[in-house]
Amino acid sequence: MKSVRIKTISYLMIFTLIFSALALCAPQQTEAAGFSTAYPNTYVNTGAGANDIVGVAKTQIGYQENSVGTKYGDWYNTIFVNQPWCAMFVSWCAGQAKIPNDVIKKFSSCSVQVAWFKSIGRWQNSRYYGGDYTPQKGDIVFYRDGGSSAVSTHVGIMVGLNGNYLNVIEGNATNAKVCQFTSNKSRTLTSSYVIGYGTPNYSYTVEEEPETYEQWEVTADALTIRKSSSTSSTRLGAVTMGNILKVTKFKLSGGYLWGYMTHGGKTGWVALNYCNYINGNIKGTYYQLPPSVSPKLLDMYVNNTKKLVVTNGLGAKFTSSDKAVAKVSKKGKITALKPGTANITCKTATGTAICTVTVADMDISTNYVEVCAGDTTTLKVSGAKGPVTWKSAKKSIATISSTGKVKGVSVGETYVVAKVAETKFKCTVKVTSTPTTYENFRAAQNTYLRDNYKDKKKLLAIYKYTYVKVKKVVYTDTYTWGKVKYGGKTGWIVLNHFKYKNGTFGDKKLLSKAFLKKSSKTLYLDEKYALDVRYATGDITFSSDNKKIAKISKKGVVKGVGKGTTYVYAKLKNETLKCKIKVKDPIISDTSLEVLKGKTATLTVRGGEGDIVWTSSKKSVAKVSDKGVVTGKKYGKTVITAQRGDIKLSCEITVYDPQISDEKSELKVGEEKQLTISKCDAGSAKWKTSNSNVVTVTKTGLVTAAAPGDAVITASVNGVKLKCKFKIS
Repeated sequence: MKSVRIKTISYLMIFTLIFSALALCAPQQTEAAGFSTAYPNTYVNTGAGANDIVGVAKTQIGYQENSVGTKYGDWYNTIFVNQPWCAMFVSWCAGQAKIPNDVIKKFSSCSVQVAWFKSIGRWQNSRYYGGDYTPQKGDIVFYRDGGSSAVSTHVGIMVGLNGNYLNVIEGNATNAKVCQFTSNKSRTLTSSYVIGYGTPNYSYTVEEEPETYEQWEVTADALTIRKSSSTSSTRLGAVTMGNILKVTKFKLSGGYLWGYMTHGGKTGWVALNYCNYINGNIKGTYYQLPPSVSPKLLDMYVNNTKKLVVTNGLGAKFTSSDKAVAKVSKKGKITALKPGTANITCKTATGTAICTVTVADMDISTNYVEVCAGDTTTLKVSGAKGPVTWKSAKKSIATISSTGKVKGVSVGETYVVAKVAETKFKCTVKVTSTPTTYENFRAAQNTYLRDNYKDKKKLLAIYKYTYVKVKKVVYTDTYTWGKVKYGGKTGWIVLNHFKYKNGTFGDKKLLSKAFLKKSSKTLYLDEKYALDVRYATGDITFSSDNKKIAKISKKGVVKGVGKGTTYVYAKLKNETLKCKIKVKDPIISDTSLEVLKGKTATLTVRGGEGDIVWTSSKKSVAKVSDKGVVTGKKYGKTVITAQRGDIKLSCEITVYDPQISDEKSELKVGEEKQLTISKCDAGSAKWKTSNSNVVTVTKTGLVTAAAPGDAVITASVNGVKLKCKFKIS
């Protein structure tokens, strides 16, 4: 399962909107804290669906997103408050207009809603895409992005037509506002940016069935369906990104929240860690797993960058414990600034995850390169504290520019030197013959034609057994690359994925040179790591610079035995490969955790030898198993200690057990009641009412009776929803 989290894009045609006609946008009222609740819906529904949804939308013209998010995202789901919101705006308007879910389904993904309208026979292509339909008031218009594919990334509500122009109201439009467009050149009946229209059947009525399932939206590229709730269970099929799943039961197993569902004729279990919750409440409370980051430990050089991979990271905020050592962007991109250590924290509404970054000093990008005569390759020094001076030992074989660009001159071998102040780095350069003809290769597996051998953008798929003609070869630290023309495009292939058939050029040395899968590795005391030598031939002899820091066996298994940094070597017939080994003290996976009462979290220890003895300072607050599984017992704090030999590591546990002051209450019109939350971080609670015409509620939980009737006040805190039912007379 691929765990890339991809947000639904809801902004349309950035380039064309720069030149859009002036939008009819009213000034926005903002609040000192939180998202804006300005522009209340003052429209009175008539029961005529098309008129009602447009009437509601008009009351919102001028509403603008702020740094916290929007009320539409908060209405859709509190964890969506700061997500792209054009689709959630349409859903909100439909909800305010009391449009049944079978007429306009609640949605946050434009492409998913297009598919839904098509599936129920309520879709019309635009004229650009071959249709002849004239859109009506209340239709939902879908736009594509600025690329070539007709995939919807923006949506609006049709008000009517102004000649050839669409009169439309859209959320998250110009300047992240709700705007009305009446004569915009990209919004016409024949515009290529208009894909088509959803045509809701406003005359349709349906009796809402009881909620017996939850809806989750798939965010992974391909989510595996399994026979049982285990990653080792039989694979039944897959669900692609954007599909909505109906989950009927749940299990927590192996660190995953599993959901039981049916899709594409396959019934089985999927890992909901790779999905976003939409609605439904069959579990009693909505459960979202805390975030995790990969890697948890990261070694970097000064000026290097690295993007963290986050699982369960919806609404994540990133911070650095030492911005002078390493800074982190809003999207989790880490930039190393100076030697030292910093903790990068990823925080969401459900917990935190930490990546420990160790920034080291300078190093050269590689110690060995091969280049054809006449070709070039570039070397770099990571973490350079000043200007880099480059020099070639034999300019008749290879030259090097002031920016580190090596150029092959004639066949042979030399070396170049990079000097930064008094520090020198050496790189061996082998120059091979310039290819004169070509060689035939056949694909040994399904692979790709790439744009180049650096950023490796995919151009075309090349399937197994396909023949290609290779006219040029480049060697890198990892692969041998061949330049080919295939499918009308010229690009690069990884020759390691092909078998040589015939032909000759150059010195016909197309075998990949040996290399280590990892040139550096961080270990913890007593931890082991097997050096992975790729494309090696013949015997290999392993050795260590400092056996008091790291030992290495005859089979290449490294063991950390003492704190510090050293190098281990794999010596082959014609070359020696080295791997930098850094050995650290043992660590615990988390130094602080938040756990709900009755829920669990697992702690682990890296490094050290022997069994781990786990203890809790307050077993009445949280207990811990002999495998490090922590279970919240009651509200409070405790310290979990892991002892392995003489080493003691600890984690502070906070157990929350959110409670609401009242679950039922009766008030008279005009009366107020203060609801409170206890046994948790009450300040983070978010309050909402099921019917603002009956009761209203402030951000602090103060309830005011507005009119006779029944309503429910919901407080969302620490991933739990607490409710109080009100009867107003």
